[in-house]
Amino acid sequence: MAVLMTNMFQFVWWRCRERPGKLTHWQRWDAAYFLAAAIPLNLGMPLAVVLIYVGEVDYPRSKMWHSGSWVPNTGHGIFLYLCKWLGVVCLTIGMVKITRIHEKIAAKWRLLRGHPQTTTNVEVLSEKQEP
Repeated sequence: MAVLMTNMFQFVWWRCRERPGKLTHWQRWDAAYFLAAAIPLNLGMPLAVVLIYVGEVDYPRSKMWHSGSWVPNTGHGIFLYLCKWLGVVCLTIGMVKITRIHEKIAAKWRLLRGHPQTTTNVEVLSEKQEP
């Protein structure tokens, strides 16, 4: 999981670096900041599970769930679970910002519905259309 997260961060970093035009710092690097925040948020809970349940660090007092629960129900378990989902939100926002998939889908939708194409900076169709 850590390898996947850091590889996604590299992808986003290079794409942010290559953004054209005169942009403010936040306009150029916003997606990279979201991914940078997502990495520790997403990796905190798996790391804690490995340390507590495999490495037996302060086990059994540091268990994250008890009484047969399927989700964490202790204080630190709930905190790490919420951080994990906050990390997923940051990851999604960062990837949407860098790929601009929402703009591409909207432009494709307009094109398929026969609406005139509005002027955007998005390349909608990567394939060549034959007459």
